[in-house]
Amino acid sequence: MGRPLFETETMSREELRRLQEKKALAMVRYAYENSPYYHRKFDEAGVKPDDIRSLDDFFKKVPFTSKHELVANQRQHPPYGEFLAVPKEKLRLVFISPGPIFEPYTEKDLEITRRTLLKTHVYEPQPGDVIQITLSYHFMPAGFFVHMAAESAGLTIIPAGPGESRMQLEFMKSLGTTIYAGTPSFLARLAEEAKKMGIDPKKDLKLRVGLCGAEPLPPSLRKYLEETFDMELFDAYGVAELGVMSRECQYHNGMHINEEFYLIEIIDPNTLEPVEPGEEGEIVATPLEREALPLIRYRTGDASILNVEKCECGRTEARLMGILGRIDMLTKVKGVFIHPKQAEEVVKRHPELGRFQIIVERPGVTDVMTIKVECKDPSKFEEMKKILEEEFKQALRIKSEVEIVNPGDIPESARLLEDRRKFV
Repeated sequence: MGRPLFETETMSREELRRLQEKKALAMVRYAYENSPYYHRKFDEAGVKPDDIRSLDDFFKKVPFTSKHELVANQRQHPPYGEFLAVPKEKLRLVFISPGPIFEPYTEKDLEITRRTLLKTHVYEPQPGDVIQITLSYHFMPAGFFVHMAAESAGLTIIPAGPGESRMQLEFMKSLGTTIYAGTPSFLARLAEEAKKMGIDPKKDLKLRVGLCGAEPLPPSLRKYLEETFDMELFDAYGVAELGVMSRECQYHNGMHINEEFYLIEIIDPNTLEPVEPGEEGEIVATPLEREALPLIRYRTGDASILNVEKCECGRTEARLMGILGRIDMLTKVKGVFIHPKQAEEVVKRHPELGRFQIIVERPGVTDVMTIKVECKDPSKFEEMKKILEEEFKQALRIKSEVEIVNPGDIPESARLLEDRRKFV
């Protein structure tokens, strides 16, 4: 059984639309009046807040915002860019995501985040539940947000962070962890490590619920993990600079969007026109009550399908039917966004290096990223391999396999980033 439903989770589609319309129009006016970037952006588009009188106006007239715009503007006007809509003195928390992107929060933003996270508890917490959070607490928001949600639910928290597989398993066994929070690929690594340690996940551990996010959870991996640990997994979707926007219910048929706080669109990434429910497109999100860093019609680059039918659980919120991949050259590996530009900056430091290619595969249950790099001097192959392994790890924030090859070994037609994973 899931937890009791909030009123906004069972509103009619018409009521939800009216609520979102009121908030979206208010957000347009707020951003225009308080964010120098949006004031200029709307003026250049010939849009004034008074022109936006309905959601139809919002979808037709308000321009999109891209991650590239945010990163570029923050570099030009450090640290927060012209997006910032409050005095710096009002900021209470700042996260830093790859880009880098600086994500400031006011006390009001944090309170809204707490209210948003209350809805992520689609399962029903039980007395004595212990949650082990294996997401990063280092600069990025994922671990901290799950921590906030766990506090709101009154859970006992183990702020483990990523890595240290053997120690994670020892804590799980000793402290009786019942809820896992982290990426599915790391949970798969724990399953493999448990076998090496002689731990039977079903008998020796007490895991009951898994809260997964930061990367896709394909059906085959879900089945393997649920059977291995005898637990139920719940998938969620969020973006670092936006927050957690959707989560699964107990029926596991898509992820319910928190439509009280997020306006979600699905568009054709080529025409930028909306697609019909049931059709694949790019997720565009507008946080409806963001104070410090308003982001309006923000293109996530993630692909999904929208389902607006009422769910068996009773929720009327629209659902995202999984995350189907990236619509550009970005991809997520082990929960971290990877872009060829990050690797390019490393390669350019070494004049003896030439072309490179990033290859992402999933031969088993975990992601493997290999970076092939051409080197003009054969005598430096081993030396450059060691150097690049460390430099790529620093730049990309995850470990990669490095393969040094001769000039010309990477075909001219090869894509800079080739994702060979199949999420089936």
